[in-house]
Amino acid sequence: MKYISLLIQHHGGPTGDVLVCKNKNGTWELPCGKVGACETDEAAAARVALEKLHMTVTVGKQTMLGRKYIQDGCVEHIVCGNITHNTHTKYDYHAYYEAIDTWQTEPVAGEYTEFKWVHPSELGACGFEGDDKNFVAKYDPWVNGREIPDVRMY
Repeated sequence: MKYISLLIQHHGGPTGDVLVCKNKNGTWELPCGKVGACETDEAAAARVALEKLHMTVTVGKQTMLGRKYIQDGCVEHIVCGNITHNTHTKYDYHAYYEAIDTWQTEPVAGEYTEFKWVHPSELGACGFEGDDKNFVAKYDPWVNGREIPDVRMY
């Protein structure tokens, strides 16, 4: 099974605020959903934003890919650019994509109960759990190391 999460920014660039959502369990998370059969990751990312948030986004680059080994439950997060081909098929995947709020609209409540826009350097303080926590643990030092490229999005 493959999951997709979105790092949606209000505007592109290193200072663009990121959307975080509170789920029905009261936990903050990045918007996420499942990738359908015969659907590309990019198409799934756009669909998830539209269905769950009623937002039109421009999907950018993949920032990280998490692989969960089904046999032992071990999770490996790989920063994109370091992905190597592996023919092992017993994985659950969780891909993270950057996206821009195309029309500068606000999200609409539905599956999520609350939303907030946070600066990328504040993501570590959101109290994420699971895959999002692991993602932010690798993403946060890059952001707070002030080595963000001027153009990160398409």
